[in-house]
Amino acid sequence: MWLMMFGLLFGSLPAYAAEGPIAPGLLRWVPGQTATGSQYAVTDGNWQTYATVSGDAIVWNFDRPVDVNGFVFYADSPDAQLYLFDVYGVGVAASGASTTVPTAPFPIEVSKVKSVRVTAANPGQPVRVYEMDIYGSLSHIIPNTPTGLKAVGGDRNVKLEWNAEPNATGYKVKRSTYGGPYSVIQTVYGATKYEDHSVMNGYSYSYVVSAFNEFGESAPSAQVYTYPMLPPPVTPTHLTAVAGDSQVLLQWETVTGAVYYNVKRAEQPGNTYTTVAQTVYGYYTDNSAENGRTYSYIVSALNGSGESYPSGPVTATPVAAAPDRALLVLTMTDRLMKEYDLSAAEANAFVLWYTQRSGGQGPAVYVLDRHDNNRGPFASRKDYVTFDSIISFEVNAYTRR
Repeated sequence: MWLMMFGLLFGSLPAYAAEGPIAPGLLRWVPGQTATGSQYAVTDGNWQTYATVSGDAIVWNFDRPVDVNGFVFYADSPDAQLYLFDVYGVGVAASGASTTVPTAPFPIEVSKVKSVRVTAANPGQPVRVYEMDIYGSLSHIIPNTPTGLKAVGGDRNVKLEWNAEPNATGYKVKRSTYGGPYSVIQTVYGATKYEDHSVMNGYSYSYVVSAFNEFGESAPSAQVYTYPMLPPPVTPTHLTAVAGDSQVLLQWETVTGAVYYNVKRAEQPGNTYTTVAQTVYGYYTDNSAENGRTYSYIVSALNGSGESYPSGPVTATPVAAAPDRALLVLTMTDRLMKEYDLSAAEANAFVLWYTQRSGGQGPAVYVLDRHDNNRGPFASRKDYVTFDSIISFEVNAYTRR
């Protein structure tokens, strides 16, 4: 069962004369752990309270190794067993319980004890354990050199992380610039990471970490190097494309840290993209697009550290806008020509009247509004033209921009 066993293997301890208080040891009020939870009765300093132990065990683990110089172990049977284990999990001492109340700790000298276990010699026969405590002090162990130090440079910061050293109470983070001497920039307690915000982008820094406790300081870790810099921007999102007449309007969400954006275009999705513009804004109008062609667009963000991944593609097909105006030209029987700048609806209404009148329907006279064309001082100007006075007409449609 034991790989190694050192120290004495004690049987039942001799009885003591009288009950009396014993000074608290290292485990007073420290709960032991069982398979079902925490157990306080064994270390509460009360000779009357107890825990029943049979097939299971109650275990205590020290945060750091302890040099043991005494113990108290009181139960109703010497079959209650106390075991001490070192940092490697090897048993280094064992003892049966005293069946009478101790008046002083039993002396023992065992170094570097990491855990304590109380159990029963015969799992089928429960025993009552009234009290157990361990006396001693921390082992004189200087921490080992920390391992696994990593440094990741960011935007004006460096994130450091390393492996925990079990015997350390703290760590000293040391930094060097341009290969100079190392100096302590932070003492860290209760953690194995640190973020250095006192750095500047574009400079090289090296770091080491040492572990310490009340007995001394370890050698420094292997050094690591890093180079703080602004990270490349993230990918722009929510790119949209709205087609117009010989143009495409693009919009996207701006990205924190981006200096400008590359707008890239391909004739079709999947074809090679080429940069058609650079802009500092979250929008761009492509006025080089041709009506009737389908274009695919992507956008990337850039800064001094590089270019982001491109956005998802969007497509658009510019089309000519439908005419909304028309220039109506009438040739009259007196050979005069009259022009009217009309809306598309007004021009269509005239053509409909003329067509119907040619078939003998509709009024003989049509009213044309000159609107603001040569209106002069008048509130409005309207021409009343008769069907018979018109020799011909033409309609020239156009789009107002």
